[in-house]
Amino acid sequence: MLKCKEIKRDMIGKKTLKAYEFRQIENYFDYIQDSVINGNFSQVKSLFKELSNDQKKLCLRYFNCDQEGRKETLNYLINRI
Repeated sequence: MLKCKEIKRDMIGKKTLKAYEFRQIENYFDYIQDSVINGNFSQVKSLFKELSNDQKKLCLRYFNCDQEGRKETLNYLINRI
């Protein structure tokens, strides 16, 4: 299993990260998680669709880490998108 700290930081284009004012890919994934928590499910779907197939896999691995709230986000992504 991929460890949370093994996530590559340059997967999403720099323009996309800059548009959201993020420095790292983890910030983008955390934004997806915050959207799930806040009930912004259409936003979650939109953010997730912006990812390439490899990035989607990486995102799912990121949420598979044993940290607070990540499993719930992973379950949402698997079951709803």
